[in-house]
Amino acid sequence: MFRSIAVIEDLPDKLIDRLSDIAEDIHLLVQLDNLPALYDLRQAILPRLAEKGYVTVSSRIRQQKLCEQLVLFYGRELLDLIDSDPTESRYSWLEQSTRTARRAIHPLRQLLLIRFLYGSFREFLDRTDGTIAPFGNAPWPCLNKAAEHYKELVITQCDITRCSDTGRPVGTFVCSCGFSYSRRGPDKSEADKYYRGRIKTFGPIWSDKLKQYMQDGMSYRSAAERLGVDTNTVIKYANGKLPERSGPLKQKHVKKATAAPSSINIRKSPRIRVDWEKRDLELSWLVEQVCKAILAESDAKPVRNTITLLGKRIGKLSWLEKYQHKLPVTMSILTSYVESVSQFQIRRVRWAAERLSGEWPIKRWKLEKLAGLRPDYSQEVLDEINRCIGQSRLLQPFTSPEETSSWQH
Repeated sequence: MFRSIAVIEDLPDKLIDRLSDIAEDIHLLVQLDNLPALYDLRQAILPRLAEKGYVTVSSRIRQQKLCEQLVLFYGRELLDLIDSDPTESRYSWLEQSTRTARRAIHPLRQLLLIRFLYGSFREFLDRTDGTIAPFGNAPWPCLNKAAEHYKELVITQCDITRCSDTGRPVGTFVCSCGFSYSRRGPDKSEADKYYRGRIKTFGPIWSDKLKQYMQDGMSYRSAAERLGVDTNTVIKYANGKLPERSGPLKQKHVKKATAAPSSINIRKSPRIRVDWEKRDLELSWLVEQVCKAILAESDAKPVRNTITLLGKRIGKLSWLEKYQHKLPVTMSILTSYVESVSQFQIRRVRWAAERLSGEWPIKRWKLEKLAGLRPDYSQEVLDEINRCIGQSRLLQPFTSPEETSSWQH
């Protein structure tokens, strides 16, 4: 599994420091009386993987992202030196380490993964207890401002789903008072558990408190502040079942109570017809400008032109996803700019070659590393790599400055 190579003395300082850190982890491991079960590492590191964003809501490992980040962390030179490059095979040691144990993984490689995730083997030993809990463990606070137990840790039920837009976990917290709310995770601090995203249900306590405020003649704005919602929400629920009042209302309350129903519940605004032809032309111009701007970003690392990226940058992602049949001009322009995987890799190779233009000759492994290529790239990408390397060799000066100086003397 490991090949024996001679000790290389002339190594960069950064690489020597990395090797020293790994040696410290090995020393700590062999000094332990009770060795941890590194054979089945998945359950021990799963909470940390989830914390760093490498686990989906369904507990699947984002293997590609994990592999890319680990290679960036250690560098290919170090991984090649200890024969532990996870990109060399399809079913690498890294994938095996994060799956249910079916085969033994060399402890050195396990320590590489542990240091990447925890910073050191000692830190791993201190933090191996716990389960995957993107919102922490129960109980959670009730954020119903109308309840006496507001912000008290009384909720024991949390349903976790996945956000279709961001892929992040969404927790729905249900209190016994009938109030429920949701928010996106995972939590990054203790204060995050007191953040409320969207209210799902208000419950009878909240509704009764709203009725009481309306009977007392309180303004919509004041009631909204006390109940922790916006004014429109108070208007909506108050107008739906506004209680009888024995005394006369203040003039401003009468105005709101009489005007709001006609504008919110009774009157329906006329349906506006969309001029899709005009919208298509305006959007196509905007899309083309953004596409050109992305391709012109020569200093930053290239990003792939996709419909999702373009839609987010112009703030019209829903249009591009739902109304493609009504935007023929825009979709035609998008088709000419949206890149396949190979096209994007070729553009990254060219970008990397420009960054390495000061070196001669350009080394293939440096070009692949800077371009962020995986070993299974296509023949088209390989041809482009060969072209860039060959072009750099043609630009070699016939004589170096030192040779020219010695020849003249």
